[in-house]
Amino acid sequence: MFPDDTTTAFPYALWVADVRLPLSNPVSDKAPRSARRRLWWGAGSLLAAAGLFALYLRQALTTPGDSDGAANALQAWDMLHGNLLLHGWWLGDATYYTTELPEYVLVEAVRGLNPDVVRICSALTYTLLVLLAALLARGRTQGREGVVAALLAAGVMLSPGILLGTGVLLGVPDHVGTGVPVLLILLLLDRAEEWKRRWPVPLALGLMLTWVQVADPLATYAAAVPVVLVCGGRAGVALTRRRRGSGDLAQANRRGDRLRAGSYDLALTAAAAVSVPVAHALLAAIYSAGGFYAYPIGIGGPLLGRLAAVPTHALVTGESVLVLFGANFFGQPSRIGAALAVLHLAGVAVAALGLLAGVRVFFSRLDRVGQILVTGTIVILAAGVFSARLPNLTFAHEIAIVLPFGAVLAGRLLAAPLIRHGLQPALAVVLAAYLGALCYAAAGAPVPAKSQAAADWLVAHHLTYGVAGYWQAAIITLDTSGRVTVAPLYPGTTAAYYWESDGAWFDPRLHYADFVLTVGSPDGIFRSFGPAARTYHYQQYTIMVWHQNLLASLAPGRA
Repeated sequence: MFPDDTTTAFPYALWVADVRLPLSNPVSDKAPRSARRRLWWGAGSLLAAAGLFALYLRQALTTPGDSDGAANALQAWDMLHGNLLLHGWWLGDATYYTTELPEYVLVEAVRGLNPDVVRICSALTYTLLVLLAALLARGRTQGREGVVAALLAAGVMLSPGILLGTGVLLGVPDHVGTGVPVLLILLLLDRAEEWKRRWPVPLALGLMLTWVQVADPLATYAAAVPVVLVCGGRAGVALTRRRRGSGDLAQANRRGDRLRAGSYDLALTAAAAVSVPVAHALLAAIYSAGGFYAYPIGIGGPLLGRLAAVPTHALVTGESVLVLFGANFFGQPSRIGAALAVLHLAGVAVAALGLLAGVRVFFSRLDRVGQILVTGTIVILAAGVFSARLPNLTFAHEIAIVLPFGAVLAGRLLAAPLIRHGLQPALAVVLAAYLGALCYAAAGAPVPAKSQAAADWLVAHHLTYGVAGYWQAAIITLDTSGRVTVAPLYPGTTAAYYWESDGAWFDPRLHYADFVLTVGSPDGIFRSFGPAARTYHYQQYTIMVWHQNLLASLAPGRA
């Protein structure tokens, strides 16, 4: 309490001048030290990011590219040359239009159109994902606990597994990069807890959720749905809790705080709920304005699986988690690979412990961001078990968001117990081992794309436009830097395949396609083109050449 009379005011002022003001000098002296400390941390973080990017790029070069990533690179190239809305393109159910494609545009503006673009972007995306996971795990915790939390989260993600993991996490976009904007959204919510005025946060949340859902519908289940469930529940509790006690000032203040928190959570809930239809409306608006067409999710089959298939899907989901964490020790081709996979079981263990700890304290001590992480993890894992989107391990990317979520939960919830039990040396040993595993993976020999040999052969024989199966088409176009264009055919037909394709590729008024490339011996589906003028056999490929424009003879396009 401040003095309220003139007899004590003057002595109080002397006390402030005599005692309080000198105490401010150490604070001012600490300010430059604090600034220098932040500068050193920033410089160290940039150096670590550069080192991680170099290692991830080296590891990404050890996996062959495919037509999914090549199609993204071709879309970005079209955007770079003025087709910003991707007029004429038919994209998949995940467009990556507002996430990875701008990244591809920036890289291609510097490096041009070539296969390395996909690897560079994958390495850059994963580096950002690791750094953001560490930052979110640290949260608002200071000191040693904050450092341990950040290192624990980064350590879990530090070394992608070699077998399958390289292709899933460092191959093509396929939902991995969606974790970057999702973690940014959670960082916004986490930092907003310290802001006195939080009214802009729901608006920013709605805009960011809309932005990422335009790119990938996975964000609906990994971010929008968990925000609605968590914040809606918190709002309901805060707004319906009845006043207790005698009604003194402290009780009234606490009730006022609850009402403000409830209103804030209600606004977050509304923003997240509204973002879903707005994202769909934006996709429709882009198409109406002459832009790309995005296929609806589930076009390849039903979303929900059969109940009889749940045990099988649960097994695949569990093995997919091992793939994401680098711990899939099944079928490892070498003893070193098996040993590294067993080592990565430590990451699975701490992520599982973090999730279990989050469930245990969900309704008592867990904060808003922690509750969203727990809910999002459970929603995605349940989707893997009960949906038809995870038929085998090659679809592990469908639940890739589980990796950063698990890492962040481990950092936020296990750092304090780890310090309390003196386990920092064990963490340092495991981190050193994970770094060694990453260096081992990065030391692998770079491999060319699966169709690089065919691409070189086509260039050498001056064949510049043709058709092939989907998995040979876009990747050959990228491998030749656009010198050869190969349009995709629907499997087993002579119909144009409108999936991750530009409709202009199939227009006989614009292009002249005179060859078909197939893997293995061709079947009779190409008899509709008439007898081929020349047939070549090169490695596993068969190349048939006609003296006519094959685009004019294609069957109607199919999705």
